[in-house]
Amino acid sequence: MNDETIISLAIERPDRARYRETMSNPKKRHRLLDKLNHTPPLDSRYTTWFSSFTKAVKSINIDPASKIYLLSSDQELDGKTMTFCDALDQVPLHGWGTIIGVSPDLALYYGEMGERATVIERKLIQQGGAPDRQ
Repeated sequence: MNDETIISLAIERPDRARYRETMSNPKKRHRLLDKLNHTPPLDSRYTTWFSSFTKAVKSINIDPASKIYLLSSDQELDGKTMTFCDALDQVPLHGWGTIIGVSPDLALYYGEMGERATVIERKLIQQGGAPDRQ
Protein backbone atom coordinates (compact mmCIF):
# COMPACT_ATOMS: atom_id res chain seq x y z
CA MET A 1 0.00 0.00 0.00
CA ASN A 2 1.09 3.56 -0.71
CA ASP A 3 -0.30 7.02 -1.48
CA GLU A 4 -1.11 6.11 -5.08
CA THR A 5 -3.13 3.04 -4.10
CA ILE A 6 -5.23 4.97 -1.59
CA ILE A 7 -5.75 7.90 -3.96
CA SER A 8 -6.92 5.55 -6.72
CA LEU A 9 -9.34 3.78 -4.38
CA ALA A 10 -10.72 6.54 -2.20
CA ILE A 11 -10.45 9.97 -3.84
CA GLU A 12 -13.00 11.22 -6.36
CA ARG A 13 -11.76 11.13 -9.93
CA PRO A 14 -11.69 14.94 -10.48
CA ASP A 15 -9.38 15.38 -7.45
CA ARG A 16 -7.00 12.46 -8.06
CA ALA A 17 -4.53 14.30 -10.31
CA ARG A 18 -4.18 17.17 -7.82
CA TYR A 19 -3.61 14.72 -4.98
CA ARG A 20 -0.99 12.80 -6.96
CA GLU A 21 0.89 15.97 -7.94
CA THR A 22 0.82 17.43 -4.45
CA MET A 23 1.92 14.41 -2.40
CA SER A 24 5.65 14.80 -3.14
CA ASN A 25 5.81 18.35 -1.72
CA PRO A 26 5.70 18.14 2.13
CA LYS A 27 4.26 21.63 2.66
CA LYS A 28 1.54 21.24 0.03
CA ARG A 29 0.91 17.65 1.13
CA HIS A 30 0.06 18.71 4.67
CA ARG A 31 -2.25 21.49 3.46
CA LEU A 32 -4.08 19.11 1.10
CA LEU A 33 -4.38 16.31 3.66
CA ASP A 34 -5.96 18.77 6.11
CA LYS A 35 -9.11 18.31 4.00
CA LEU A 36 -9.37 14.81 5.48
CA ASN A 37 -10.56 16.43 8.70
CA HIS A 38 -13.90 17.73 7.42
CA THR A 39 -14.46 17.61 3.67
CA PRO A 40 -12.57 14.72 2.12
CA PRO A 41 -13.30 14.24 -1.58
CA LEU A 42 -14.11 10.54 -1.15
CA ASP A 43 -15.48 8.65 -4.14
CA SER A 44 -19.14 8.18 -3.22
CA ARG A 45 -19.48 5.21 -5.57
CA TYR A 46 -17.46 3.13 -3.12
CA THR A 47 -18.35 4.56 0.29
CA THR A 48 -20.66 3.26 2.98
CA TRP A 49 -21.11 5.72 5.84
CA PHE A 50 -21.49 4.67 9.46
CA SER A 51 -22.60 6.49 12.58
CA SER A 52 -19.34 5.56 14.33
CA PHE A 53 -15.83 4.38 13.54
CA THR A 54 -16.39 1.31 15.74
CA LYS A 55 -19.37 0.26 13.61
CA ALA A 56 -17.37 0.76 10.41
CA VAL A 57 -14.54 -1.42 11.75
CA LYS A 58 -16.97 -4.15 12.87
CA SER A 59 -18.51 -4.28 9.38
CA ILE A 60 -15.32 -5.61 7.80
CA ASN A 61 -13.36 -8.78 8.48
CA ILE A 62 -9.64 -7.94 8.66
CA ASP A 63 -6.87 -9.86 10.38
CA PRO A 64 -5.59 -7.57 13.18
CA ALA A 65 -2.00 -8.45 12.18
CA SER A 66 -2.52 -7.27 8.57
CA LYS A 67 -0.19 -4.47 7.47
CA ILE A 68 -1.97 -1.25 6.54
CA TYR A 69 -0.89 2.17 5.22
CA LEU A 70 -2.06 5.53 6.57
CA LEU A 71 -2.82 8.68 4.65
CA SER A 72 -3.46 11.23 7.39
CA SER A 73 -3.73 14.91 8.20
CA ASP A 74 -1.74 14.00 11.33
CA GLN A 75 1.94 14.30 10.37
CA GLU A 76 2.96 11.67 12.93
CA LEU A 77 0.70 9.08 11.28
CA ASP A 78 0.88 10.13 7.63
CA GLY A 79 2.75 7.70 5.40
CA LYS A 80 3.18 5.11 8.15
CA THR A 81 2.77 1.36 7.75
CA MET A 82 1.62 -0.59 10.82
CA THR A 83 -0.65 -3.46 11.78
CA PHE A 84 -4.39 -2.99 11.52
CA CYS A 85 -4.61 -3.53 15.28
CA ASP A 86 -2.10 -0.73 15.94
CA ALA A 87 -3.95 1.58 13.55
CA LEU A 88 -7.19 1.00 15.45
CA ASP A 89 -5.42 2.23 18.57
CA GLN A 90 -3.36 5.07 17.06
CA VAL A 91 -5.81 6.74 14.66
CA PRO A 92 -8.52 7.55 17.25
CA LEU A 93 -5.84 8.45 19.81
CA HIS A 94 -4.46 11.13 17.48
CA GLY A 95 -7.97 12.16 16.41
CA TRP A 96 -7.27 13.64 12.95
CA GLY A 97 -8.75 12.77 9.56
CA THR A 98 -7.14 9.57 8.27
CA ILE A 99 -7.62 7.00 5.55
CA ILE A 100 -6.51 3.52 6.60
CA GLY A 101 -5.52 1.64 3.45
CA VAL A 102 -6.15 -2.05 4.01
CA SER A 103 -5.86 -3.34 0.43
CA PRO A 104 -6.15 -1.93 -3.11
CA ASP A 105 -9.92 -2.52 -2.82
CA LEU A 106 -10.57 -1.64 0.83
CA ALA A 107 -9.97 1.32 3.15
CA LEU A 108 -11.51 2.95 6.20
CA TYR A 109 -11.94 6.68 6.70
CA TYR A 110 -11.79 8.20 10.18
CA GLY A 111 -13.01 11.80 10.31
CA GLU A 112 -11.57 14.29 12.79
CA MET A 113 -12.41 13.17 16.33
CA GLY A 114 -14.43 10.31 14.87
CA GLU A 115 -17.19 12.64 13.67
CA ARG A 116 -17.56 10.64 10.44
CA ALA A 117 -16.60 7.13 9.44
CA THR A 118 -16.84 5.15 6.23
CA VAL A 119 -15.77 1.93 4.62
CA ILE A 120 -14.43 2.48 1.13
CA GLU A 121 -14.72 -0.73 -0.86
CA ARG A 122 -14.57 -1.19 -4.62
CA LYS A 123 -16.95 -4.14 -4.41
CA LEU A 124 -19.77 -1.91 -3.15
CA ILE A 125 -20.45 -0.26 -6.50
CA GLN A 126 -24.07 0.86 -6.53
CA GLN A 127 -25.78 3.44 -8.63
CA GLY A 128 -25.86 6.67 -6.66
CA GLY A 129 -23.35 5.39 -4.10
CA ALA A 130 -23.69 3.00 -1.22
CA PRO A 131 -26.36 3.63 1.44
CA ASP A 132 -25.63 4.98 4.91
CA ARG A 133 -25.54 2.39 7.66
CA GLN A 134 -26.44 3.21 11.22
